[in-house]
Amino acid sequence: MTSESLVTTDPHAAQSVAHGAHHVCTQQLFAKIFASLLVLTTLTVVASRFDFGGFNMIIAMAIAALKASLVMSVFMHMRWDTAINNIAFLSSLIFLALLILFTLADFATRGDTDPILVQRSDKMMPADYYDWSGH
Repeated sequence: MTSESLVTTDPHAAQSVAHGAHHVCTQQLFAKIFASLLVLTTLTVVASRFDFGGFNMIIAMAIAALKASLVMSVFMHMRWDTAINNIAFLSSLIFLALLILFTLADFATRGDTDPILVQRSDKMMPADYYDWSGH
């Protein structure tokens, strides 16, 4: 192999080999995703008009997660990406969910384990829990 055969006139030749084939989406697929996002946005607005009690946040987050998954799968090409990239992305979402879950669990049980708040809660009004005067 000569040194002349390694020289190429295409400045992007090495990049095209590394990236592989690109996926081109059809306009019909984009139209379907657009219509789905519009329907899900309308569903979000309609669901916000009703009181589902404690399920309000769960319903809103489920609809938002579905919309985000549509955007990620098509516009970020995760649908056609390699398995290792999908695993890396999903594992980061799992760790984020664990972080939020443990933070909320800590916040929900904070008053139960603080002996000062538990001891003083019988004698004081809720606004008096924190004595800002330093006494």
